[in-house]
Amino acid sequence: MSILKDTNSLKEFQVDIMGTKMVVDLDELMDIVKLDSEELTTKDDGTDKAPQYDYAINAAKYEMIRLFLDVLLSTNEEIDEKMGYRSLDNLSFPFKLSFNTLIEYKIIKEVN
Repeated sequence: MSILKDTNSLKEFQVDIMGTKMVVDLDELMDIVKLDSEELTTKDDGTDKAPQYDYAINAAKYEMIRLFLDVLLSTNEEIDEKMGYRSLDNLSFPFKLSFNTLIEYKIIKEVN
């Protein structure tokens, strides 16, 4: 069996980030930006029609989260892994704000 076919065997290759393993939760990201759509079952004249489902996103939330992820992923500052979270004190304000926001909204989460 190939090592790539068994995702559990790949977990041992995950890289520590400041002493913990973190990932971007794409399902949580989609849940946050998705707009609730109403099921449309009647026409304007009151007759029934087939249910119609729309998929729409909140553009403002999407753009802000995209910007936060861009800031987080494009930061080129050195982080001292030995210092762990204390090394974050030297990072820029945009990085800190992006990191805190993405954690607060559970888009970045720790994996076990």
